[in-house]
Amino acid sequence: MRMVLDETGIESHVARIHADGYTVVEDAIEPELVTKLRDTIRRVERERGVQPLGTGMEGRATLRMYNLLAKDPAFQAMPVHPNVLGVVDRMLDPGCLLSGMTSIDIGPGEHEQPMHGDDGVMSHHLRRPHAPMMVTSMWALTDFTSANGGTRFVPGSHGWPATPASRNRPIDVEVRSLEMAAGSVMIFHGSLWHGGGANTTSDDWRLGVNVQYCPGFVRQQQNPYLGIPPEVAAGFSDRLLALLGYPLYLGVMGHVDGRSPGEVVFGERMAEVAYRDVERQTGDRAAGTAGVDDPTRLDAADGA
Repeated sequence: MRMVLDETGIESHVARIHADGYTVVEDAIEPELVTKLRDTIRRVERERGVQPLGTGMEGRATLRMYNLLAKDPAFQAMPVHPNVLGVVDRMLDPGCLLSGMTSIDIGPGEHEQPMHGDDGVMSHHLRRPHAPMMVTSMWALTDFTSANGGTRFVPGSHGWPATPASRNRPIDVEVRSLEMAAGSVMIFHGSLWHGGGANTTSDDWRLGVNVQYCPGFVRQQQNPYLGIPPEVAAGFSDRLLALLGYPLYLGVMGHVDGRSPGEVVFGERMAEVAYRDVERQTGDRAAGTAGVDDPTRLDAADGA
């Protein structure tokens, strides 16, 4: 596999996201995995007869597929890839969730996607700029160019008080087109203004996969509990199941009558009891006394 980012590399990419709103991890993905994913997506598109969805955001000459984990085992390698997840964990925390996975195959003749931020729903409720409520990774499975629909983005816009839809938004902004080779990954703050580019070529399809993450307490964009059959999810690694939200978050959030969703679905493999197990792990028998900076603090107690 490709060289895994070390601590220095991770910190460098995190620092750039904080400063500019994005970073590009070049040559991040093994060539054989890039080929496998590209071939799998094109095969599944044919098998399912995928057609453009015909909306301004989803495109009229673009083939999109959501909920990729339910469609082929090849996609399981993507959310847990260390050259991506290492950066995401640092931007959010190790309890973060996979919010969604979408393949985006931009065809010739496609127009520019409207500029937006992936955390637009959160920005309705939070004063911008704010901590990342979503971190997005865009995987290039073919070369991205300014001509074939390479993502358009506005550097630094994650730090602005306005969204692209705000009345007081700046008009004269620097818009760049993302150009990166297949196997590279752009990772960006969910508040970054961006949108798919126009494909002005005659025969060059631009294939990328959008893999999005959110904090463990945020509702996911694509619902994995209903979208991925339990018999399919049973074959996932524990880390991938954690990204889907089957364990409890901070030992409390998401429980079903005190049990983790993973225990409800998979039994003993993911058995976990709210409050009790996190207290046992930390040795803190008095719920709610963990320090402010302790990630296992229990102040999210129901009714407290």
